[in-house]
Amino acid sequence: MREYDIYIIRDEIANEYFGQEDKIFHLFKENRYAKGRLKDVTDKQIDYIINHINTNKLHNIIINKLSKTPGFSMDHNKYFVRMPGKTSQAGLYLEEKKITLFSEGTYDAEACFFEILRFYHSYFIAMEFDEKRYGWLKPIRTLEFVHHL
Repeated sequence: MREYDIYIIRDEIANEYFGQEDKIFHLFKENRYAKGRLKDVTDKQIDYIINHINTNKLHNIIINKLSKTPGFSMDHNKYFVRMPGKTSQAGLYLEEKKITLFSEGTYDAEACFFEILRFYHSYFIAMEFDEKRYGWLKPIRTLEFVHHL
């Protein structure tokens, strides 16, 4: 099973750390295992670099985009996609500061959620700590190029 922690990074931080995503990943990883004073310090650093998630707005977008998708269901702030005929399923859990996405099988079900998140905000970063994988859901360089046109 894959598990992603997904955050919205403040615009100016995302632009400053483009190409240095490993630094953001290591901050979150350190925070995940920290205790005591180090936990307090990394909590404050994370609070500084993230934006809160408008869960009501994102809920409405998820419902709008997925309500007619076969295999979609929801329970309060939890959303599920089970792809009929495929070995792919994913669950998305919304919180004010982060989103957690669980998935297993092929990547089809999780891709449904990632596409919605890309639509909702440009500066989402997803991190999978077990496999040490991380990255922007929408490439920032592409956004900067489009903004300069």
